[in-house]
Amino acid sequence: MMPQAPAATPAPLHDIAGPLMVFPYPLWMVIVGALALLALVGLGVWLTRRKRSARPLTPRQRALAAIQELRQEGAETNAYAFGVRVSDALRTYIRDQHGLDAVTRTSVEFLDVLRKNMAFTDNEKGALSEFLESVDLLKFARQDADKQDVEALLALAERLVSGGEPVKETA
Repeated sequence: MMPQAPAATPAPLHDIAGPLMVFPYPLWMVIVGALALLALVGLGVWLTRRKRSARPLTPRQRALAAIQELRQEGAETNAYAFGVRVSDALRTYIRDQHGLDAVTRTSVEFLDVLRKNMAFTDNEKGALSEFLESVDLLKFARQDADKQDVEALLALAERLVSGGEPVKETA
């Protein structure tokens, strides 16, 4: 028999292990990045809220702006369109400022409600009656209005909106 060669010893088997996960960034970089992201989000929220917090116009300011716009247009618009727009400006002001439904009522219905309301003085009630009568003539009777009529109606509307106080011109 022949001497047998010693059998080669197999290499030891090692268990296969998955890759070792190592976070590539140091902890201080992660914290600084998170703080920077948080600061950017906070800045974005602050800027959007700041824009939204712009103070809305009061009913008086909106009405005076509408009257001023009509004054700048002057007699360029026809009398009917002018009557509708000036009436809407004043009626919307009364609705928003005093809570009276002036927009959906006829002039007669509105004046009837107005007589019972103590928010207006007798002078204001008379001026409103005069205003509504003039506007109804423009809107429903299709009466023409010259430059003086337009200016008088605008001045009356402005006086009613400003509560009898002189209106300061803004340049």
